[in-house]
Amino acid sequence: MSHTLSTVANQPDGHIRHPLSDSEITIRHTADGTMIQHLASRGLIAEYPVAYAVGAGKIGFSYLISIPPFLFQSPVSYYSQGSLWEVAPGYEPEHVLDFTRPISEGCVFCHSNSVNLVPGTDNQFRQPALSPISCERCHGPTQAHLQNPVPGSIVNPGKLSTAARDSVCEQCHLEGEVRILNPGKRWQDFHAGAELESVFSTYLVPTPASAGEKAVSQSEQLSLSRCARESAGRMWCGTCHNPHSSASNRAQEVRAACLTCHSTLFTAQQHQPADECVSCHMPRIRPNNVSHAAITNHRIAVPTSHAPSDAKPIGGELRAWREPPAGLAARNLGLALFQTGRSTKDWDEVYRSYQILSHLPQRDSQVLATLGSILLQQNHADLAVSLYRQAVSSEPTNARFVYVLGVALDSQGKQQEAISELRHSIELDRSAPDPYRKLSEIYDHMGLHSLSEQMKAEYLKVMPQNITWRRTQ
Repeated sequence: MSHTLSTVANQPDGHIRHPLSDSEITIRHTADGTMIQHLASRGLIAEYPVAYAVGAGKIGFSYLISIPPFLFQSPVSYYSQGSLWEVAPGYEPEHVLDFTRPISEGCVFCHSNSVNLVPGTDNQFRQPALSPISCERCHGPTQAHLQNPVPGSIVNPGKLSTAARDSVCEQCHLEGEVRILNPGKRWQDFHAGAELESVFSTYLVPTPASAGEKAVSQSEQLSLSRCARESAGRMWCGTCHNPHSSASNRAQEVRAACLTCHSTLFTAQQHQPADECVSCHMPRIRPNNVSHAAITNHRIAVPTSHAPSDAKPIGGELRAWREPPAGLAARNLGLALFQTGRSTKDWDEVYRSYQILSHLPQRDSQVLATLGSILLQQNHADLAVSLYRQAVSSEPTNARFVYVLGVALDSQGKQQEAISELRHSIELDRSAPDPYRKLSEIYDHMGLHSLSEQMKAEYLKVMPQNITWRRTQ
């Protein structure tokens, strides 16, 4: 786990072509070992040094580039299992490849022990921006232990309650469909020893095994296994995974774990003698959201079926992995429905989200902004402006909230107020292209074409290699 983030990217040089975007990316290293990624697309070029390689390498590596104080994802990844370069997950259908996907705290939560985030921002970092995972990720803050290094002064996951114990692993091995932060929380607020739901809730849609598994769904898969379900909570990730183990034969280590419950399996001749269990009962499978990779199937199925016939019922309803505190259950579900509905264009889910959120007795800034977005989409600009003003008042440094307030004001025909808010949004986050684009549109509509061009030029001062913007000039 300590290898999931590095400032050294020593994967081999390479070259890929992405026909859909008519792009080519070349990867090379300088004499001092710095990885350079060079993108060429229809006569335009973007080139950046890699700031961070993200991944432990079992599946592969993704890359971050830095335009201080911002981090962005590279559109190319190295896939270790196939020893090949290809576009990063999620970039396959893109018609334009670029280094412009912003990295926020949530993006690197599972790969970084600490995030040097600028207070009040979502995606701006002080240097060094990130640090690798350390002991604290599983054992909690170490200050008390270092001052008094005795048993009990540090978290032992195996001695926690079931939910808190499992939360240690689930923080990174349960992706779900969407994760929703509790009001006032940030991702780094979670520490081992607590339950995840004290900071955020994970929502998922149960799917049959035939639909495939996500690359990060080990906790969900394990919960569906007969072994885990009949263990009354005794079986957990630590049953088979000892992060401190130095065992040279991993297959034998797992076999020994299996035999703690199935001790008579071979002696009673219920099963043919076997040197290991994984290849038959936990075979490698292809995840449905990461190409060129294989993951271990944690459903622990018998070879004749991918999942046990008495597995939990399969349904399509979004549900919480574990319910958040009672006062947040409706709020978090409503926000989750909005995010999944917007992503899949399922407007019934968006409507359900509105019905839930609009009836909440208390509305924090995220709820206000979500309701405002739904109403703005339905052309209720007046109501949207009111809600976004409240959201901005509650969270004045949120650049996205300020931007959407500007958009809503423009929809009301209040161009001068819109311009003021959009410019303020740029002051809060110079890297986001949307406020510049919207200001350019407003100025064109007002016949102020020189100011429109000025906004485009201002953005290119911040992001001079942006492929999309340069292509439209």
